[in-house]
Amino acid sequence: MPTYNRANVLSKSLDTCFAQTLPLNEYEVILVDNNSLDNTLDIAEIYQKKYSNFRYIKELKAGATHARHTGAKNAQSDILVFVDDDGLFNPSLLEEILKVYETNSSVVAVTGKIDLLWDAPKPDWIEPYEFMLAKLDYGNEIKFGYDLYLNGLLFSINKNIFENLKGFNPDYIGGYLIGDGDTGLVDKLHKNKYLIGYTPYALVQHMQSVAVHGSVKDLGRRFYNVGISSSYAIFRKNNFHFSYEIAKYLLKSGIFLIKKWVEMNLWKDDRKKYFSYMQRKGELRFFFYLFDESLKKEILSTDYTN
Repeated sequence: MPTYNRANVLSKSLDTCFAQTLPLNEYEVILVDNNSLDNTLDIAEIYQKKYSNFRYIKELKAGATHARHTGAKNAQSDILVFVDDDGLFNPSLLEEILKVYETNSSVVAVTGKIDLLWDAPKPDWIEPYEFMLAKLDYGNEIKFGYDLYLNGLLFSINKNIFENLKGFNPDYIGGYLIGDGDTGLVDKLHKNKYLIGYTPYALVQHMQSVAVHGSVKDLGRRFYNVGISSSYAIFRKNNFHFSYEIAKYLLKSGIFLIKKWVEMNLWKDDRKKYFSYMQRKGELRFFFYLFDESLKKEILSTDYTN
């Protein structure tokens, strides 16, 4: 569990980690503090005294990928379960994930159902966009597939496969959110045709604040970040070189950006056009980063392709 300045919800999340039906001596909880500035350490010390299967590690390099990789490196089990610090996990989550691995020996990764837990009535307009807040639902039956998606809120994977694929892709590079993180690892699973499992019996409630996560501004930020990570992915696909495909991609993004800007100014308060505009803006922003030679060098040196 990577964490950064989430002391206000961290205890709630950790409590559900230790309320599992799986015996405490059969799993460990590793909290990786990504250099928090709040009282995260004080909370960790409470759990260290209370639970022998709890470990606290500090990772100074910013980004969930660095924190997750530090946790994986220190993990003793051959099955990893990555979770976020604002999730509430049902008591049988770990047992249900293990059942999927045991049911089909070809499975190398497993996810579960992710619902959103709002702190107040959510705005009606946000429902079609809840997938951007990590909501995931493949139905009420266990499923297997080579194209299932997982996100960092609940991402279980065989440790050997995780290491062979070089883990999650970069996210923060040079102090900027640039890479494609957990999406990049999912792409590698798909590319290598690894079987993925899903169980609705491993359930996560993702804590959400209407004032923060239910705003147009915050969702626009998320679309912007998706645009950046999408450009990183296509640039990586082209071996970090400009090509005809990249040129077409840039031209298309630029045209869409102008088109959405014009549409927004003609039709006010159109959220869909605004989100599309922000995504295209993010796509172009990534390539502006490449004009910074030191940043470009770091981008080229942090590729986890496999």
